[in-house]
Amino acid sequence: MDRPTVFAAALLVAVGGLVYELILGTAASYLFGDSVVAFSVATGLTLFGMGLGSLLAPRLQRTAGLSFVRNELVLSLLGGTSVLALFWAYASTELAWVVFVILSLAIGTAIGVEIPLLVAVLKERGSEGSVSLLSKVLALDYFGALAASLLFPFLLLPYLGLVRTAFAVAVLNVAVAAFMLARMGHPPRWTALAAVTLVVLLAGFAASTWLETRISAGMYQDPVVAQERSAYQQVVVTEYRGDTRLYLDNQLQFSSVDEARYHETLAHAAMTSVAAPASVAILGGGDGLLAREVLRYDAVQEVTLVDLDPAVTDLARENRLLTDVNEHALDDPRVTVVNADAFRWIEDTPQTFDVVLIDLVDPSTERVAKLYSQEFYGMVAAHLRPGGAFATQATSTYFTPAAFWQVVSTVRAAAPDRAVVPLTVNVPSFGEWGFALSLPRGGAAPRAGEPDDVPGLFARTPLPEGLRFHDAASLAATTHLPADNPPRDLPSSTLLSPTVQRTYQEDMRAWRY
Repeated sequence: MDRPTVFAAALLVAVGGLVYELILGTAASYLFGDSVVAFSVATGLTLFGMGLGSLLAPRLQRTAGLSFVRNELVLSLLGGTSVLALFWAYASTELAWVVFVILSLAIGTAIGVEIPLLVAVLKERGSEGSVSLLSKVLALDYFGALAASLLFPFLLLPYLGLVRTAFAVAVLNVAVAAFMLARMGHPPRWTALAAVTLVVLLAGFAASTWLETRISAGMYQDPVVAQERSAYQQVVVTEYRGDTRLYLDNQLQFSSVDEARYHETLAHAAMTSVAAPASVAILGGGDGLLAREVLRYDAVQEVTLVDLDPAVTDLARENRLLTDVNEHALDDPRVTVVNADAFRWIEDTPQTFDVVLIDLVDPSTERVAKLYSQEFYGMVAAHLRPGGAFATQATSTYFTPAAFWQVVSTVRAAAPDRAVVPLTVNVPSFGEWGFALSLPRGGAAPRAGEPDDVPGLFARTPLPEGLRFHDAASLAATTHLPADNPPRDLPSSTLLSPTVQRTYQEDMRAWRY
């Protein structure tokens, strides 16, 4: 077999191999939450499997070309179905981690066989010495890895999604196998087997949305009415007997039955503490529910909503169930939607605001932890107008009490000249939930354990009409935290030391569900 054929095969299988590794890490991070652990384990297991494959390769060298073809067909089936298999295991069994480990090892082993067999094919044809030959094949392997590392985040994942990407790469494996068969002139039965494998994978690619929907439905109690895998997360809407729910990466974001308790607390605690708030920024909140509450104030002239994922904001504009809940807030002419990273946006924007509301997912990963950092809250405070306020969701006061108080401490450290008011409200879908409200301080900083002096708390602008849950008395009651969760002075979380993620994970490990 000529060298260009083998070199082309080496380049293509390198692309496929690294994409499989990225697919496994991404899928695991979607399901298990901690992307550092997911990618570390996926990388380690895949590389270990590659080592096993390299050790196995000498046993297959007698028929190196045909062994390579067989390996590609097996790898295509393993890799192509890997995401669906992992999602099925997560939805239907308690063995998702076991399936993840097995898939990573099996795919890694198949990848590890490839390069040694290609080198063996070249040596069978009397090519040059082993060092020169191996260096050229490995160089192509590394070049292919670079191509894969760029293709996956910028092209494959955004436009195909995780499941289709797996099937697409699997088709590439079959194409390489078929190309090698054609060049080697092997019997038609192997070509027929490659053709059958190709048909199966193409069918899987075509039916991937249906398959993913069927598997994902098992993760939710209520019927799934909308589902999309965006470049950032899995977005799912369910509905049953008037209860509309939004999930991001399988985590509940709201239930229409009780979401008003959460969104009214976060919005109105800040809005009523500022005189005539005209300009408001919402960081997160792509579902439009906070915007709905902010727009109840006649003084509001502009609302800038910054959410990373356009799939969420588009759904909030277009899905009938969501627009019924958010009252078409994102279509209001006062609202400007910006799809951007909130950290980068607040760092770069020249705008200032009367109120900033921060409604982001819990700090369960290092990617989100930066949005709970002292640096982030400091930038938010720097974009407030005189007399302005900002409020952030601060995780559960009951299930994650240490994380809650660490968020409060971080907000306080970010703007030590401002007062911080911890808040809590019961949201049945979530439990007791906490918020941190930052306001101008009325006097000197209090001593440890003493409350801040906050003139005008909930009193500078009256509550608007039309609220489902709060009145003045219930809003005031949110400042009274239960005695079994006393204040804690914890170290602030920073970009270089994102301790809030670890604190959150430690809190969650106390609950077995």
